[in-house]
Amino acid sequence: MGQTRRKTNSYRVAPVSGSRRSSKFVAYSPYSDPGVACSETSLGEVHNFTHGHWDGGGAWFLNRNVTTLLPESVVGSPAALILGDVRMGSNLTGVVQPALPSQPSDSQAYALGATGIARTEPTNPAFDMSVTLGELMREGIPNAPGHSVMERTKLAKSAGGEYLNVEFGWLPLVRSVKDFATTVNNHDEIIRKYQEGANRVIKRRYEWEPVTAFDYQATGFGAVPANGSFSGGGRYTSTLKKTWLEVEYQYYLPTGGSTNDKIRRFGSYARKLYGVRLTPEVLWNLAPWSWAADWVANTGDVIHNISAIGTDGLVIRNGYIMCHTQRITIDHGRYNGAGPVCYRTVVEESKTRRPATPFGFGLSYDGLSVKQKAILVALGMSKW
Repeated sequence: MGQTRRKTNSYRVAPVSGSRRSSKFVAYSPYSDPGVACSETSLGEVHNFTHGHWDGGGAWFLNRNVTTLLPESVVGSPAALILGDVRMGSNLTGVVQPALPSQPSDSQAYALGATGIARTEPTNPAFDMSVTLGELMREGIPNAPGHSVMERTKLAKSAGGEYLNVEFGWLPLVRSVKDFATTVNNHDEIIRKYQEGANRVIKRRYEWEPVTAFDYQATGFGAVPANGSFSGGGRYTSTLKKTWLEVEYQYYLPTGGSTNDKIRRFGSYARKLYGVRLTPEVLWNLAPWSWAADWVANTGDVIHNISAIGTDGLVIRNGYIMCHTQRITIDHGRYNGAGPVCYRTVVEESKTRRPATPFGFGLSYDGLSVKQKAILVALGMSKW
């Protein structure tokens, strides 16, 4: 693990200076402004640079605020009041700034991390036979399409029942049949890749859809020094929120030639191909109301991870849920409506990194079971 460090940095940019007077009847006096303050603050556990890439590290966050100014040189304007540089100053009244996207809380980030792990873990079965057979035993074969329309007299009600029959009956069954056929046809390739990945570090990445927004307001801005103003311009604002998961997995596959090793190895093959085992995830998926619960929460993903991580020695070597939020504001205008266009760009951003434990997010070593700790010891990960 790296060392926890706090880093702060601040500086000023685009100073302006020159001379000015309150009217053309008085003498000039010098002016100087140091410019806008920029800052950066980070706190966390830095990465280690090993084997040619950054690895390890713990929780980390960064807040950054950077302003870039393009001053304008002015000679004798307005009415010979300023000799020197000017730049955009305070915003005029009425400017509404779009909000900076918020960072997810710990609980929200851990929920996203659980979903990302469920989507990327390398031992996911190619076909989930246990759930498919369980649903067929409980529900039977769906009615033939059109059956409800022919049997019932109320057409509207029949149409709704027919839609549900197709959407939640036939379509899932057809997908299951296709997945089963694909698994059977490609089982050699699936097992080959599964064997190649065993006892090695497997890197996966999962990204959520970025959230972006754009805004424009026509407005003007004051000037520094306060003689005149910028007009004929406006403000562009773009916001971004990006969340992604980066994780390194490792799982174990017995390679010995003993009967016991062969049985365990073939059992792993069967789980990878067809998911043939009774787990909390199978029981959850067979519950008649679980699909509704998964619409509003990621309970199914959490249960999937509980069922998968630890089986066949599957652990997370390194894992991080990361979020980057950013707001870029660009102001532009002309000093007193004349001269070249001046710009002010403000970039405000926040970055967070939350690490996973070998068995998921939001856990601690003390909360692991004896079996989980034994797996860590066997993989040389007793300290993380």
